[in-house]
Amino acid sequence: MEGGGRAVAGVQVGFSLNKPGWCSFQDPVPFLDFLASAGVGAVELPLVVSGEFDQGVAGAALARGLVITFHLVWKWYRGWGKRTGRADLEELLTTLDELAGRQGAPVLVVIHPFDDGHDRERGLATTADLCRWLVERTRAQRCEVHWAIENMPHDPEAPTRPGDRLQEIEGLVTETAGLGICWDIGHWHLTREMDPHGSGPLTDRFVGRVIHTHVHDWVPGLGDHLPPGRGTVPFARTLRILRQADYRGWLILELDRERALRFGPPQEVVRDALAVVRGAWIEEAEG
Repeated sequence: MEGGGRAVAGVQVGFSLNKPGWCSFQDPVPFLDFLASAGVGAVELPLVVSGEFDQGVAGAALARGLVITFHLVWKWYRGWGKRTGRADLEELLTTLDELAGRQGAPVLVVIHPFDDGHDRERGLATTADLCRWLVERTRAQRCEVHWAIENMPHDPEAPTRPGDRLQEIEGLVTETAGLGICWDIGHWHLTREMDPHGSGPLTDRFVGRVIHTHVHDWVPGLGDHLPPGRGTVPFARTLRILRQADYRGWLILELDRERALRFGPPQEVVRDALAVVRGAWIEEAEG
């Protein structure tokens, strides 16, 4: 499978360190050793606004054969249109390309749509501009970097935030050749439950552009980013959609640590969540 990760039970699984508390950035080795022993093949690290990431964690992950991906949140949009902001992004591309060379596989970066707090359409337009610029500069510099726009969860208190409607995400990747989709399954499920008419249908075109996947559960009252198997997301049916599309990317567990610890000790909860994901994938492979 593409990406150089471990194909355990026929599926590439990774773990997001974007949610705080899972890994000590002062001493990441114990948790990374645990992930590697559990068959995890990739970690997703946060990219801060300065473009920096924790080199210690990245180095320790690479030493254990883990592929590194990144999560770039909406704060990146502030100032990117200025000359200094674009210079920072040019420098970031060089850094990411060097990292791709070290790990022997392209670096994938997940992007959130932009919410300016006032105008949904303007936020979408800003998102499209940034994504187009990133893809074009990546291509021009021949960098081994892939970009994926993530679908957002529906939030009645944030009506200006784009990306919870699948057609918005599909429109962004249709307009920008080379931009992929990070399908957040938990966000998709909770949006269907909370806003069934507004979320829009899951189309073959959307699924065909998915290059990265976030996996977590959701249940009313507890929220999202729960361990798979602890909520209402139909994982076997959902993963069948990816299998039928010949999906070859990562399934990244993205768990809220505080919510996850309701169900047991951290390593036990992570092992159980991995087993649910792998079991759902195998169920569809054998079914």
